[in-house]
Amino acid sequence: MSGKTKANRFAPSKAWVKTVETEKKKCMVEYITVNIFCLLVFLAFGYIALMAFFQTSVIDSEKYVSEKILFVADIIPLNLLFTILCIAAMFGLKKFFDKRIQRNYSMRRTASVLLAVVIALTAIYTAITIIFAVLAEKGDPDSTKSFTDIISEKIGPKSVFFPMNILLTVLFVGLLLATWRFYDYKSKRIMTVAEGALAAFVIIIGLTWVLSARSIPAADSYNIFEAATDAAQGEYTSMQNYTNFYNSAFYNGYSYFHFYPFQLGYVGFCEIVYRIFGTDSSMPIQIINVLSVGASYFALARMTRLLFKSKRIEFIAIILLALCLQPVLFCTFAYGNLLGMCFAIWASMMLIKYFQSDKYVWAIAAGVLLVLATLIKYNNMIYLVAFVIMLIIHIFKNKKWQSAVIAAAFIAGVIGSNALIIAHYESRSGTDFAEGVSQTLYLDMGMQESYMAPGWYTNIAKDTYINYYLKPKFSGNPNASIDDANKKAMSDIENRLDVFSESFNYSLEFFSQKILSQWNEPTFESIWVSKVKAHTANDVQKALYHTDTVNSDQIEGLAKDVYSKSTGQFLELHFNFYMQILYIMFAAGIYLLFINKKTNIETVLLPLVILGAFGYHLLFEGKSQYILTYIPLMIPTAAYGISAILNGKYTKLRMLFSKLNSIPASKKQNAASTQN
Repeated sequence: MSGKTKANRFAPSKAWVKTVETEKKKCMVEYITVNIFCLLVFLAFGYIALMAFFQTSVIDSEKYVSEKILFVADIIPLNLLFTILCIAAMFGLKKFFDKRIQRNYSMRRTASVLLAVVIALTAIYTAITIIFAVLAEKGDPDSTKSFTDIISEKIGPKSVFFPMNILLTVLFVGLLLATWRFYDYKSKRIMTVAEGALAAFVIIIGLTWVLSARSIPAADSYNIFEAATDAAQGEYTSMQNYTNFYNSAFYNGYSYFHFYPFQLGYVGFCEIVYRIFGTDSSMPIQIINVLSVGASYFALARMTRLLFKSKRIEFIAIILLALCLQPVLFCTFAYGNLLGMCFAIWASMMLIKYFQSDKYVWAIAAGVLLVLATLIKYNNMIYLVAFVIMLIIHIFKNKKWQSAVIAAAFIAGVIGSNALIIAHYESRSGTDFAEGVSQTLYLDMGMQESYMAPGWYTNIAKDTYINYYLKPKFSGNPNASIDDANKKAMSDIENRLDVFSESFNYSLEFFSQKILSQWNEPTFESIWVSKVKAHTANDVQKALYHTDTVNSDQIEGLAKDVYSKSTGQFLELHFNFYMQILYIMFAAGIYLLFINKKTNIETVLLPLVILGAFGYHLLFEGKSQYILTYIPLMIPTAAYGISAILNGKYTKLRMLFSKLNSIPASKKQNAASTQN
């Protein structure tokens, strides 16, 4: 061999062992601020992780379309057992790979063991799916299927489950075989292949899913579809009042964009897509969603390596991302969530590169991507706030005042671009759009009880906006102002604050349920968002949102299997256990970053975004689907937490076990000496 023995080839390098280099805290502002953020994140998600063991938020099957949330008690022993088994499995796999390095096992033997593990997991997955299918059929009094029929339907060669099982197995084996050499630390190409394999894995599953579900837009997504397809054909009546636009009665005849003018950024993007691919279907947007998730996961894996300088941690992140399927299922939603998430994640990576290199090109790239992210999805203003905070800290840390200019440019770019796109469509449609539902109105909504869950959607913001602003404005009142609607909302908020102050128990229950209904609903409405909609392309104008049941005759293939009580139930079980582990490891990662003195503006950037999302949706309108785009952001920190736990020395714990093991031996010695 060329100068290196086979054993040396697999020897751990310094890049493997180290994570983020522990740097001396030259800036007290950074040290104090980022650790305060870490404390808040740890408290918030430590609470969520703890509560995930005791209960789960689920969508009421009897009121499924209306998004009624139920708080269901979990089987605590089962949750604890799964957590223990998962942690034991992680330690077992680490020991397995370490032994193969020490004993210099061949690639063929290692790959064979990995293949056996994947086949075993596939067999378990198949068995669980069959069990759920049998339970579902037995629970249906009208079902006449035998056990043999159920098995044939689920895993027979003609079923969708059979090819999907093979496809997933082959893809996962390919991912493992492509990345099993992650112990070959000096090879950057291996991890690049792993990142590409992850993106391909997600994209193939996503394309299979959206092409099977064939979901048709409804509610807000249909308003955007209608406006974008009309604009692509030079028609703008759907942007004007008292026209026959979709759901016009719900908005009292006022244009949808008088309520939500910030949606015009995404309308602009969709218009470009529909001009290229045609206006008959939203499928191009759904496919772009799939590509966005693949690109987001690729960036998160690369960002993990950028932050922690460790291929081991990146490999763990890749596995966690491959198991995070909720965003993939969410791709059927023709809305800006996933594309906006993609731009925002890439913007975050560019900003981290700027912090590490002080090269302005990365700051410029971050600014452009951030502008696109907020144009596509206005909630990504949370990223803007996080970026500005970290840039301000960067000023004090590096004494480089150009970061202040960059922060100001970010703010101007985001606000200015949104104003420009609104002015653009006002000019084209001949409509002067109103100011839109204000954040004060959203805060009012977030403080109210809802038929869904505390702080979820109600009509209060819409009705206040109509009665106190739109009606006077379009009735010719020259003094009409959004301030009148805001004053009414503030009065409502003060009344709710009085209610909260009168009963501490009620306020605690309200906000506790609001948190758990969003963060502890493990599917994040990723299945719901397509299941409740129409699934036929015969006439897109007939797409209905408020239907009591899904017409199974319109659904075939994978979607039918997911919407049924077999694969769908298994996915819900997977999501529940997955989120338990992710929350635990994310909270542990935050704690270990602090303990190991690795908190800085780079490693805490994504946790700060998550903290911003937690705080915003704690006070303002909440929904579990709003949380979905922040879940993947936890994975880099969770991967660090897992790696730190697996590589801990546990000196005191080992000493304790050593003392415990020595007790029986000492007793035997004492007994032997007594007999003598």
